[in-house]
Amino acid sequence: MSSRLLSDAERDLVATAPLFAALGAERFRDLSDRCRVEHYGVGEHLFETGSIADHLYFLLSGQLRLVRISAQGDETVIHFLTRPGAFAAAISLAGRAYPVNCEVMDECDVVVIPREACIGILRSTPRVATEVLGALIEWERFLRDEIFLLRHTKPVQRLASFLIDFEDCCCEQLDCENSVSYPEKRQIASRIGVRPETFSRSLRKLEAAGAIAKGSRLKILDRKILAESALGTGR
Repeated sequence: MSSRLLSDAERDLVATAPLFAALGAERFRDLSDRCRVEHYGVGEHLFETGSIADHLYFLLSGQLRLVRISAQGDETVIHFLTRPGAFAAAISLAGRAYPVNCEVMDECDVVVIPREACIGILRSTPRVATEVLGALIEWERFLRDEIFLLRHTKPVQRLASFLIDFEDCCCEQLDCENSVSYPEKRQIASRIGVRPETFSRSLRKLEAAGAIAKGSRLKILDRKILAESALGTGR
Protein backbone atom coordinates (compact mmCIF):
# COMPACT_ATOMS: atom_id res chain seq x y z
CA MET A 1 0.00 0.00 0.00
CA SER A 2 1.27 3.47 -0.92
CA SER A 3 -0.01 6.85 0.28
CA ARG A 4 -0.08 10.39 -1.12
CA LEU A 5 -1.93 13.71 -0.97
CA LEU A 6 -5.07 14.36 -3.00
CA SER A 7 -4.82 16.08 -6.38
CA ASP A 8 -7.12 19.01 -7.14
CA ALA A 9 -9.18 16.81 -9.47
CA GLU A 10 -9.60 14.21 -6.74
CA ARG A 11 -10.68 16.88 -4.25
CA ASP A 12 -13.33 18.02 -6.71
CA LEU A 13 -14.60 14.44 -7.13
CA VAL A 14 -14.80 13.77 -3.38
CA ALA A 15 -16.60 17.10 -2.89
CA THR A 16 -19.49 15.79 -5.02
CA ALA A 17 -20.49 13.27 -2.33
CA PRO A 18 -23.58 14.62 -0.50
CA LEU A 19 -21.89 14.14 2.88
CA PHE A 20 -19.01 16.44 1.91
CA ALA A 21 -20.98 18.81 -0.31
CA ALA A 22 -22.91 19.78 2.82
CA LEU A 23 -19.73 21.11 4.41
CA GLY A 24 -19.24 24.10 2.16
CA ALA A 25 -16.01 24.90 0.30
CA GLU A 26 -13.95 26.21 3.23
CA ARG A 27 -14.74 23.38 5.66
CA PHE A 28 -14.23 20.78 2.94
CA ARG A 29 -10.83 22.24 2.06
CA ASP A 30 -9.79 22.01 5.72
CA LEU A 31 -10.97 18.39 5.87
CA SER A 32 -9.37 17.33 2.58
CA ASP A 33 -6.02 18.70 3.76
CA ARG A 34 -6.11 15.97 6.44
CA CYS A 35 -6.93 13.17 4.00
CA ARG A 36 -4.68 10.81 2.08
CA VAL A 37 -5.07 8.73 -1.08
CA GLU A 38 -4.01 5.15 -0.47
CA HIS A 39 -3.32 2.64 -3.23
CA TYR A 40 -4.25 -1.00 -2.55
CA GLY A 41 -3.40 -4.14 -4.49
CA VAL A 42 -5.66 -7.09 -5.24
CA GLY A 43 -6.37 -9.18 -2.14
CA GLU A 44 -5.48 -6.45 0.36
CA HIS A 45 -8.01 -5.35 2.99
CA LEU A 46 -9.08 -1.82 3.84
CA PHE A 47 -10.61 -3.12 7.04
CA GLU A 48 -11.69 -6.40 8.62
CA THR A 49 -14.62 -7.55 10.71
CA GLY A 50 -14.30 -6.49 14.34
CA SER A 51 -11.79 -3.68 13.80
CA ILE A 52 -12.92 -0.29 15.10
CA ALA A 53 -14.02 2.11 12.38
CA ASP A 54 -11.76 5.13 12.68
CA HIS A 55 -11.86 6.31 9.04
CA LEU A 56 -14.39 7.13 6.35
CA TYR A 57 -13.57 6.19 2.77
CA PHE A 58 -14.13 7.42 -0.77
CA LEU A 59 -13.44 5.02 -3.64
CA LEU A 60 -11.72 6.85 -6.51
CA SER A 61 -10.99 3.91 -8.80
CA GLY A 62 -10.93 0.11 -8.77
CA GLN A 63 -13.30 -2.42 -7.24
CA LEU A 64 -13.97 -3.59 -3.69
CA ARG A 65 -16.18 -6.21 -2.13
CA LEU A 66 -17.78 -6.34 1.32
CA VAL A 67 -17.71 -9.86 2.74
CA ARG A 68 -19.09 -11.54 5.85
CA ILE A 69 -17.37 -14.70 7.13
CA SER A 70 -19.37 -17.14 9.25
CA ALA A 71 -18.03 -18.97 12.30
CA GLN A 72 -17.70 -22.03 10.04
CA GLY A 73 -15.61 -20.08 7.55
CA ASP A 74 -18.32 -19.72 4.92
CA GLU A 75 -18.10 -16.55 2.89
CA THR A 76 -21.06 -14.34 1.94
CA VAL A 77 -20.57 -11.39 -0.40
CA ILE A 78 -22.72 -8.53 0.88
CA HIS A 79 -21.96 -5.91 -1.75
CA PHE A 80 -19.61 -4.94 -4.58
CA LEU A 81 -18.30 -1.37 -4.76
CA THR A 82 -17.47 -0.51 -8.36
CA ARG A 83 -18.10 3.22 -8.81
CA PRO A 84 -16.56 6.32 -7.18
CA GLY A 85 -18.29 7.29 -3.96
CA ALA A 86 -18.16 7.48 -0.18
CA PHE A 87 -18.74 4.38 1.94
CA ALA A 88 -18.58 3.22 5.57
CA ALA A 89 -19.61 6.71 6.69
CA ALA A 90 -22.34 5.83 9.19
CA ILE A 91 -20.43 3.03 10.94
CA SER A 92 -17.29 5.18 11.08
CA LEU A 93 -19.00 8.24 12.52
CA ALA A 94 -20.58 5.99 15.14
CA GLY A 95 -17.14 4.63 16.04
CA ARG A 96 -18.43 1.05 15.96
CA ALA A 97 -16.70 -2.12 14.83
CA TYR A 98 -16.90 -3.01 11.15
CA PRO A 99 -19.41 -5.86 10.58
CA VAL A 100 -17.73 -6.98 7.34
CA ASN A 101 -14.36 -7.33 5.61
CA CYS A 102 -13.56 -4.91 2.80
CA GLU A 103 -11.34 -6.64 0.25
CA VAL A 104 -9.77 -5.30 -2.95
CA MET A 105 -10.95 -7.07 -6.13
CA ASP A 106 -9.17 -4.80 -8.61
CA GLU A 107 -6.33 -2.51 -7.53
CA CYS A 108 -7.76 0.75 -6.33
CA ASP A 109 -7.15 4.25 -5.05
CA VAL A 110 -9.13 5.17 -1.95
CA VAL A 111 -9.34 8.47 -0.08
CA VAL A 112 -8.94 7.79 3.65
CA ILE A 113 -10.68 10.38 5.83
CA PRO A 114 -9.95 10.57 9.59
CA ARG A 115 -13.05 10.00 11.70
CA GLU A 116 -12.10 12.57 14.33
CA ALA A 117 -11.76 15.30 11.73
CA CYS A 118 -15.29 14.52 10.50
CA ILE A 119 -16.71 14.42 14.01
CA GLY A 120 -15.38 17.92 14.70
CA ILE A 121 -17.03 19.28 11.56
CA LEU A 122 -20.24 17.37 12.25
CA ARG A 123 -20.59 19.11 15.61
CA SER A 124 -20.26 22.51 13.97
CA THR A 125 -22.34 21.75 10.87
CA PRO A 126 -25.78 20.29 11.72
CA ARG A 127 -26.64 19.99 8.02
CA VAL A 128 -24.07 17.17 7.70
CA ALA A 129 -26.07 15.11 10.19
CA THR A 130 -28.96 15.16 7.72
CA GLU A 131 -26.71 13.73 5.01
CA VAL A 132 -25.52 10.97 7.36
CA LEU A 133 -29.15 10.12 8.11
CA GLY A 134 -29.82 10.04 4.38
CA ALA A 135 -26.98 7.54 3.90
CA LEU A 136 -28.45 5.32 6.59
CA ILE A 137 -31.87 5.44 4.92
CA GLU A 138 -30.31 4.47 1.57
CA TRP A 139 -28.55 1.51 3.17
CA GLU A 140 -31.78 0.42 4.86
CA ARG A 141 -33.55 0.61 1.48
CA PHE A 142 -30.80 -1.48 -0.08
CA LEU A 143 -31.17 -4.18 2.58
CA ARG A 144 -34.96 -4.15 2.26
CA ASP A 145 -34.66 -4.64 -1.49
CA GLU A 146 -32.22 -7.50 -0.92
CA ILE A 147 -34.67 -9.30 1.37
CA PHE A 148 -37.45 -8.88 -1.19
CA LEU A 149 -35.30 -10.30 -4.00
CA LEU A 150 -34.24 -13.31 -1.93
CA ARG A 151 -37.83 -14.11 -0.97
CA HIS A 152 -39.75 -13.30 -4.12
CA THR A 153 -37.52 -13.84 -7.16
CA LYS A 154 -36.01 -16.89 -8.81
CA PRO A 155 -32.22 -17.42 -8.93
CA VAL A 156 -32.10 -16.80 -12.69
CA GLN A 157 -33.87 -13.45 -12.17
CA ARG A 158 -31.38 -12.41 -9.49
CA LEU A 159 -28.46 -13.43 -11.69
CA ALA A 160 -29.81 -11.50 -14.68
CA SER A 161 -30.40 -8.41 -12.53
CA PHE A 162 -26.91 -8.62 -11.07
CA LEU A 163 -25.24 -8.87 -14.49
CA ILE A 164 -27.14 -5.83 -15.77
CA ASP A 165 -26.50 -3.74 -12.65
CA PHE A 166 -22.81 -4.64 -12.49
CA GLU A 167 -22.27 -3.80 -16.16
CA ASP A 168 -24.09 -0.47 -15.73
CA CYS A 169 -21.91 0.45 -12.74
CA CYS A 170 -18.70 -0.45 -14.56
CA CYS A 171 -19.74 1.33 -17.76
CA GLU A 172 -20.00 4.60 -15.87
CA GLN A 173 -16.21 4.42 -15.46
CA LEU A 174 -14.96 2.26 -18.34
CA ASP A 175 -15.16 2.04 -22.10
CA CYS A 176 -18.03 -0.38 -22.62
CA GLU A 177 -16.78 -1.35 -26.03
CA ASN A 178 -14.59 -3.70 -24.04
CA SER A 179 -16.21 -6.55 -22.12
CA VAL A 180 -16.81 -5.99 -18.42
CA SER A 181 -14.63 -7.97 -16.04
CA TYR A 182 -17.14 -9.63 -13.73
CA PRO A 183 -16.22 -11.05 -10.31
CA GLU A 184 -15.46 -14.75 -10.00
CA LYS A 185 -18.54 -16.91 -10.48
CA ARG A 186 -18.41 -18.20 -6.89
CA GLN A 187 -18.47 -14.59 -5.66
CA ILE A 188 -21.49 -13.77 -7.82
CA ALA A 189 -23.26 -16.89 -6.51
CA SER A 190 -22.56 -15.79 -2.95
CA ARG A 191 -23.72 -12.24 -3.68
CA ILE A 192 -27.11 -13.31 -5.08
CA GLY A 193 -27.60 -15.98 -2.41
CA VAL A 194 -27.59 -19.22 -4.40
CA ARG A 195 -25.72 -22.52 -4.20
CA PRO A 196 -23.04 -23.22 -6.84
CA GLU A 197 -25.16 -25.89 -8.57
CA THR A 198 -28.15 -23.53 -8.74
CA PHE A 199 -25.90 -20.78 -10.08
CA SER A 200 -24.63 -23.10 -12.83
CA ARG A 201 -28.18 -23.99 -13.86
CA SER A 202 -29.11 -20.32 -14.03
CA LEU A 203 -26.08 -19.59 -16.20
CA ARG A 204 -27.08 -22.37 -18.59
CA LYS A 205 -30.62 -21.00 -18.84
CA LEU A 206 -29.39 -17.51 -19.72
CA GLU A 207 -26.90 -18.92 -22.21
CA ALA A 208 -29.59 -21.10 -23.86
CA ALA A 209 -31.83 -18.02 -24.16
CA GLY A 210 -29.06 -16.17 -26.00
CA ALA A 211 -28.67 -13.56 -23.26
CA ILE A 212 -25.06 -14.29 -22.30
CA ALA A 213 -21.93 -16.15 -23.32
CA LYS A 214 -20.47 -17.77 -20.23
CA GLY A 215 -17.13 -19.34 -21.29
CA SER A 216 -14.11 -18.34 -19.21
CA ARG A 217 -15.46 -14.78 -18.92
CA LEU A 218 -19.11 -13.81 -18.69
CA LYS A 219 -20.35 -11.51 -21.43
CA ILE A 220 -23.78 -10.04 -22.11
CA LEU A 221 -24.91 -10.76 -25.67
CA ASP A 222 -28.50 -9.47 -25.59
CA ARG A 223 -29.55 -7.00 -22.89
CA LYS A 224 -33.20 -7.13 -23.93
CA ILE A 225 -33.40 -10.87 -23.32
CA LEU A 226 -31.44 -10.47 -20.09
CA ALA A 227 -33.79 -7.72 -18.87
CA GLU A 228 -36.78 -9.93 -19.64
CA SER A 229 -35.15 -12.72 -17.62
CA ALA A 230 -34.62 -10.32 -14.72
CA LEU A 231 -38.34 -9.49 -14.76
CA GLY A 232 -39.31 -13.14 -15.04
CA THR A 233 -40.83 -12.70 -18.50
CA GLY A 234 -38.00 -14.30 -20.48
CA ARG A 235 -37.97 -17.59 -22.29
